[in-house]
Amino acid sequence: MSLPLQRTLRRILNQRLASRNDRQPPSHWNNLRQRGAIAVEAALALPILIGIGLIGADIQRIHTERIRLENAAGVMAINLAVQPELSLAGLDALADAAMQGHTDRQQLIILSVLQSGRIAWALQRGGADDLCEPQSAAGSYTGTLPEDPPEDSDATADDTDASTLSMVVVRACRDTSDIALSGGLVMPQVLDTTSIFRANSLNITLDEDLQAESDANGLAYSST
Repeated sequence: MSLPLQRTLRRILNQRLASRNDRQPPSHWNNLRQRGAIAVEAALALPILIGIGLIGADIQRIHTERIRLENAAGVMAINLAVQPELSLAGLDALADAAMQGHTDRQQLIILSVLQSGRIAWALQRGGADDLCEPQSAAGSYTGTLPEDPPEDSDATADDTDASTLSMVVVRACRDTSDIALSGGLVMPQVLDTTSIFRANSLNITLDEDLQAESDANGLAYSST
């Protein structure tokens, strides 16, 4: 092969190699570009992931507080429903245990409600006031009861009552001003829940101190 022909072939080969290198960058440049893209995507996704985590933590906090409040109402209602009589010391001990150390920010409204809706007695516990709206009007329970009224409901128009059973109704409310949320969710100012259990006795007898307390708050039915 002549020398000019060799030079020509070499030049053509070099040109093709140069053209291929222009179309396909070296592999290390591809790696750098991929790493840069991943870093940008991670930087954009990080605030979103943090926000989702904070919102999830807030939802869990609200759920935990609501469960604690429901437990307080349930513990009170189910324990009082099996009592034939109730004393001041016994009620105070039960309320302290049910509120689990959150006494200052909770209010419990405890009602003994006859089948007819008439409130036999009403008591309140907790260190907070005016959190719960009493479901009482003229001595009758204004909420919904799980039991139908007695068939002879007209007999409740006077002092007699045709009820054959009674229920313990506990409404629990909690002030949420001490709960800090960091994910942007808005916490209700007051959490509230109601628990109702059928009592074993038609009439749960209060001791003298509790009866005086019930008479004083004006929520229960009075014939006078």
